[in-house]
Amino acid sequence: FLARTAPCLVGAGGTELAFAATRSLTVTLALHLAILAALGEDPAPALAMLEAPQDCDVAPALAALGKVDTIVTSGRRLQGVAEALALGLTELSRLPCFSLEGGQLRHGPMEMLGPKIGVILFRGNDPTSELVTAMALSVIEAGAPLVIFDASGQAPVAGAVTLSFRPDSGMAAVFTMLPVAQRLMIAFADSRVDNAGTPVRTTKITRSE
Repeated sequence: FLARTAPCLVGAGGTELAFAATRSLTVTLALHLAILAALGEDPAPALAMLEAPQDCDVAPALAALGKVDTIVTSGRRLQGVAEALALGLTELSRLPCFSLEGGQLRHGPMEMLGPKIGVILFRGNDPTSELVTAMALSVIEAGAPLVIFDASGQAPVAGAVTLSFRPDSGMAAVFTMLPVAQRLMIAFADSRVDNAGTPVRTTKITRSE
C-alpha cells in the first residue's frame, strides 16, 4: 500500500528466508546509497567495498564474548550498523542484546559495564573516531570484554579485540564491516543455542499487529 502511495525505491528479489535480516539489510542500504548518489554523493567507494569485500577472522572476537550474558553495541556515525547487529544478536542468540549511541552509553548506562557485559564498538575514519577511542578506554577500564570493528586507520586500542578494515567512513565503512558483523552475529548465536536461526516465538514476515 505504501509503495503505491508515494514515489519510492523497492528492493526486488522476493521474500528473505533467513531469520534476522542479512540480505534484506544489505539491499536496504543499497537503496539508501542510490538515493544518496542521486543527491550528489559519490557511490564509488561503497560499491568498491561490495565488489571486493574484505574478510576478517571473527574467532578472536567470538572468544572474547564467550562468557558474557549480554552484548551492547555502540558507535557514533556508524551507529546504524551497530543497531542492526544488536537486533540480529538478540533474534538469533535469544539473549537481551541492545544498542546505545555513544553519547547515550556515556551518559549513565556505563554503570552496567563489567565482565559479563560484552561491548562491540564501531570506529570509522571520521571526526568521531576519537570519541569511540575514548569510549573503548572506558570500557576496558570497567573490565568489560571489548570488540572493535575498526576502519579508522588508527592504532588498535590495547586490551580490545580489534577487527581491522581498510580506512573508510560512511556507507563504504558500513558495507565493509556489515558482512563480517553478520558472520560474528551468526557464530555467536550458534555458540549459545542449538537451533540458531529457527524462530521460536515470531515469524519472519509480520502479517498482523
